[in-house]
Amino acid sequence: MTRQARKIIAATMGLVGLFAIYETIKTLLFPAMSATTSHVVSTLVVGGITVIISRYVVQQQSSLHSELEASNRRLREALTASSRNEILLRSIVESIDEGLVIIDRDSRLLLINDAARRLLQTGTRSGERLAEISRDPGFHRVFANVLTLEDRAEARLEARGLDGAAQNRRILRVQAAPLRMMSGEVEGVVGVISDLSKLEMLERVRQEFLSNVSHELRTPLASIVAFVETLIDGGIEDEENCLRFLNTIHRNTARMQALVNDISELSAIESGSVTLKPTRLPLNSLVSEVFTGLEPRASQFGVWLENRVGAEVELDADRYRLEQILINLIDNAIKFNHPGGRVIVSAEVTDEGRCRMTVKDTWPGIGPEHLTRVFERFYRVDKARSREAGGTGLGLAIVKHLTLAHGGEAFARSEVGVGSEFIISLPLRSLPTAPAAGSLPDHTGSAITRH
Repeated sequence: MTRQARKIIAATMGLVGLFAIYETIKTLLFPAMSATTSHVVSTLVVGGITVIISRYVVQQQSSLHSELEASNRRLREALTASSRNEILLRSIVESIDEGLVIIDRDSRLLLINDAARRLLQTGTRSGERLAEISRDPGFHRVFANVLTLEDRAEARLEARGLDGAAQNRRILRVQAAPLRMMSGEVEGVVGVISDLSKLEMLERVRQEFLSNVSHELRTPLASIVAFVETLIDGGIEDEENCLRFLNTIHRNTARMQALVNDISELSAIESGSVTLKPTRLPLNSLVSEVFTGLEPRASQFGVWLENRVGAEVELDADRYRLEQILINLIDNAIKFNHPGGRVIVSAEVTDEGRCRMTVKDTWPGIGPEHLTRVFERFYRVDKARSREAGGTGLGLAIVKHLTLAHGGEAFARSEVGVGSEFIISLPLRSLPTAPAAGSLPDHTGSAITRH
């Protein structure tokens, strides 16, 4: 029975009791009152009591209705807040880059987000237990250790693609912690999966860079030291060989200077501290100017230069930087060619509003195993020939990053024994960009960056 019902019954019984008292007093005080008069008076009193009771009942029902409405409103608000919190929590779980896996003590899955499915490569396969989403022993060991020791655990796992290819190798870090309830007992495990592949790759690139720089500097430095010591030990008096020694020292010094300049240039480009100053450029004229500067080098290697860029092709680009791109590509095409070979530069305007430039040589081609890496720093297809030609191994890396800075892309195609094509795709129109902090100083003239 509700509190309101009890109040109504109590009020009714009280009024009935008062009516009984009233009848008793009336009979004792007015014994001579006629039955008709007594009945009329009693009826009036009963009517008044009924009005009072009815009003009280209506008030109680109205109060009860208001409380029910308020209770229903609070319940709706609580359900809405709960639904909103659930949606918010689910959105947060699904939006994070790290994989999230939660299991109970029986290794049943309580939660797994899309990032975890992607990292563990479960695809659309669903599962109810931990063993159904991964069969890696190291992965299961982490969760088992947390359940056994009731403490945090961590592991580093190596995963390969579904095809098992080495290039799809990924490094995962799994961090797991106990899922404790209010009582403090461990009821499951919360696991977070992070992809360390990019960090590992960056660390490997850094180590390779330091190793390559050391190697590139070691050879010319050793040559310089050896010839300087020879001169100090009396070789300077040898008129026949003295000049040859000095020329060798000069050549190796120039090689180190070119390497340091290229490293500085590449570092500035990669850090985004290069300010591009786009202007409208006729590409045919720019290619002709680059050919003019490289004509002596082409003659030295016996290579013909051919400009097939249409006079109508124009684009917005930083003149110095675009010239730097062309010099690197054309210089490489001259060095890695055969006597009597050709270097052909062409361009076309695509339907997407881009200028697609191609620098093509006629020999010797690049194997498919090298094509994906030719734009890496210090990567050489033919190491001996590149060093012999005076290359630093950074030219194509500079080309790639300058192209990206212009909002373009660079890639290569090749056929062994036929030749290679290096393709630069740039937008015809550039968007205005704000100057970057610490930009490079303005350059005048042309400089060849050797690869």
